[in-house]
Amino acid sequence: MEGAAEALLPAGAGEGAVRSEVEGRRRLQSLEALGEAVSAMKSLSAHHFREARRAVEPARAYQRGVERLLRGAGAPSTGGTGGAGLLVIGAELGLCGSYNAQVAAEATARRAVLGRGPTFCVGHRAVSLLHRRGVEVERAYTAPTRVAGITGLLLSLAEDVLGRYAADRLASFDIVSSRFEGVGLVRPASTRLLPSAGSAAEATYGVRYVSQDAFVFAATREFLYITLHDLLLDALASEHGARLFATQSAEKWLDEQATRLRRRLAATRREASTQEVMEIAAGARARAAEAPRLDLA
Repeated sequence: MEGAAEALLPAGAGEGAVRSEVEGRRRLQSLEALGEAVSAMKSLSAHHFREARRAVEPARAYQRGVERLLRGAGAPSTGGTGGAGLLVIGAELGLCGSYNAQVAAEATARRAVLGRGPTFCVGHRAVSLLHRRGVEVERAYTAPTRVAGITGLLLSLAEDVLGRYAADRLASFDIVSSRFEGVGLVRPASTRLLPSAGSAAEATYGVRYVSQDAFVFAATREFLYITLHDLLLDALASEHGARLFATQSAEKWLDEQATRLRRRLAATRREASTQEVMEIAAGARARAAEAPRLDLA
């Protein structure tokens, strides 16, 4: 029966519909594969986001304790006479909306206010954006993508910042990073890292067993370390929050496109079936009309 129907079809009939359906199926497969990848990235971002948020409060409690020590020991609150250092915390991965662009814009504005001085940057995507804006980055670091990656970065970052601050007698060292204010919200802000906020007038106790300078230096380094840890955690939560929002939007768009394409494919199949029936019927009528003439001949 199927062969008889094909015999009644004119050559090339329905080929356009078949090609359209094949192309539609390929597009649908691509959309579904992309949707699976985006869904996996969304789940991963949600996991890392929760992980970063859980670690924030313990880090801040420790930071407050170290800050009290610094104030009690009378840590100096004035910097040197050199330029001003700037550390920028961006992201290493994409699919997080305008996260890196906003951080780079805030950092560019802050660098202009601070004037001369070294610029360090965490996250190579942010480094590229800063270069395009005319900001020279002296040192670049790979940004952590999860909480466990922060520890590996912290030691070298803290040593570089404190070492450069002391060696060049910098007046200050600021950090530009995104502070978490909600999923999908990117709010880059500038934070004064060095010098610390204490002063000799605030000293409330003396230091035993070690010199005052040695204690202040050790406490300053610890404060720097935990402050960097807190800011990196907050930036990581903000980044994954932005990525979570972006992947949710992308997933919704892909679902809508796939639904439209499925409907279009179903309509194409119906149209192709209708066209096929009409062409078979037309072919049958034509053959029926030719039959009497052939008999007469």
